[in-house]
Amino acid sequence: MRLWVSLIFLVAVAHSAHAEQRYAVLVGANPGWSSDRPLRYAEDDAERVRDVLVTLGGFPEDHVALLRDPDTNEVRATLRDLTNNTKGSSEDTLVFFYYSGHADNERVHLRGDVLTFKEIRDTLRSLPSTIKLAVIDACKSGAVVRKGGSKVDEFEVSVDNPKLSGMVLLTSSGADELSQESRALAGSVFTHHLVSGLRGAADENGDKQVTVAEAYHYAYARTRADTASTGTPQRPSFQYELSGQGELVLAKLKVPQTVKVTIPKGNGTKYVVLDSHEMKLIAEARAEKDHEVELTLAPGTYHVKKVLSDKLEVAAIVLAAGEAAALNDKIAYKDAPLAQGIVKGSADDLSPDEQRELQRSQAFGLLAASNPNAAIVIFDNLLRANPSDILAWRGRARALIRIAEGYQAVNDHQRERLALSDALKADPLLTQDPSFKLRYEHLGELDAREQQVAEQKLQLDQAIRRNPRSVKSLELGFDLFSARGMFAVDASVILKRIVFPRAAVDFGSQGFDAGVVIAPYPSRWSPFLGAGLHVSWRKLGIPVGGEPGMVDINDHMYSTEDMCGLHARAEAGAQYVGSGFTTELGFAIISFKDVTGKTVQQGWPIFHFGWVW
Repeated sequence: MRLWVSLIFLVAVAHSAHAEQRYAVLVGANPGWSSDRPLRYAEDDAERVRDVLVTLGGFPEDHVALLRDPDTNEVRATLRDLTNNTKGSSEDTLVFFYYSGHADNERVHLRGDVLTFKEIRDTLRSLPSTIKLAVIDACKSGAVVRKGGSKVDEFEVSVDNPKLSGMVLLTSSGADELSQESRALAGSVFTHHLVSGLRGAADENGDKQVTVAEAYHYAYARTRADTASTGTPQRPSFQYELSGQGELVLAKLKVPQTVKVTIPKGNGTKYVVLDSHEMKLIAEARAEKDHEVELTLAPGTYHVKKVLSDKLEVAAIVLAAGEAAALNDKIAYKDAPLAQGIVKGSADDLSPDEQRELQRSQAFGLLAASNPNAAIVIFDNLLRANPSDILAWRGRARALIRIAEGYQAVNDHQRERLALSDALKADPLLTQDPSFKLRYEHLGELDAREQQVAEQKLQLDQAIRRNPRSVKSLELGFDLFSARGMFAVDASVILKRIVFPRAAVDFGSQGFDAGVVIAPYPSRWSPFLGAGLHVSWRKLGIPVGGEPGMVDINDHMYSTEDMCGLHARAEAGAQYVGSGFTTELGFAIISFKDVTGKTVQQGWPIFHFGWVW
């Protein structure tokens, strides 16, 4: 969303006996808050308003402050200076304050402490000036006139008191409407028509001056017409707090050292006037049936485009101070396709500063079109050429925020964190951005999460180095030749780091084995003690083929069924648990009964290998 706060303190009271001092504060801010889609033309529109005020509005250049992307403290300080300049003056004063940028229905979106519509309105009312006029061109800008404002297009500024004083607020849209920029116009729709009106297109009665009522009526009608088919129509609004008699004259068209461009009578054909590079649209007007329309411009070279239904007719005109040109058939027009567009733009003859400004505008346009990667390439090129380009740094930060949003959408938090960190490095003042606070907090959460993960990994590595048992929970292993079985496959659960309950299938002696091992020492190596019980499949009634074999132990022959049919054991040895495997080497005493019923004890080795996780 975007806001244009235009405070125009332009007053001309008929037959006034006092001189009039005119001041203007003009603010343009393309970036907005980090959550806003950057604007392309807010700062250009502030400059266009400056030009028309200085040329036709009677504002001395040293009385006009143009602020590009300021913070709220800078705006407040400029208004304080304006208060000091006008305080105690015996002359009538008129102040113009213009803001072009983003806004919501309560606040303008500038860096620094929040600046609300209410504060702007109250500050304007308190200025020691005779007349205050505000034009707010922004999304939901009608919120500034919600109390005491009107949403109709009628506008009269004539009362019975002898002297005009007070304030008028104009807005580009309603409190719940969006305000639009137009690439075809290279600017805001509302401000474009307001400026065109002030240059003469709004002079309804032909008296060579444009009043606030005429300017508002013209901008209102043209904005409604241009946005009616866009899906987001705008309905400008106003708030009127004036008392006195007379009219607020915003522009006088009979000014020395200017030039006149006359649009002939016709049936609504649109004429647009651009600068010599066809990059900036200076003014627009339509042919009227009953009278010619006269536009007042500064001397210079211009391109005029007549917009027809199937083509453009383009002509170049060069006018010195005091000269005039009629845009009739005597002008040498050349045909051009409609697809060429109104604002064509050519950087061939631009100065280095103008080329950089054009490139920044193109980069912000790519951001507005959701192409942050292409935008960041342009910003980086600008910064390589001029590392002190603050606007390029801010643009780079906005591009990185958009890139971070992409990483967030796919849950790539590591890259999101890096992109947000780089954005903050590019524009440290993002910490003053109210909408970035949430992202900044999120960045802190990501940093904390990253730190927590790193600490957990470090702790895990340390724990594994000290005692892998403390972080391992399962083991799968086998005993090649052991009191637990021949070619036995077993599984263990590691409990409390020291207890290994284990169950095994003994394929060599055809039986099952169960036991428990206790390894109390807190390191990779530990002695162990264990106990277990072995039983054959035959004892459990599971039929198996073949006859039991015989084993000679100490000159006594024993059946394998005697030893493996059912025996208990006690064992001891050494256990090693690494990060991926475990080994047990030890000795066991088994106890079983032979065929005569005699209890026999026999020693057996333990060779156990396994994998832990």
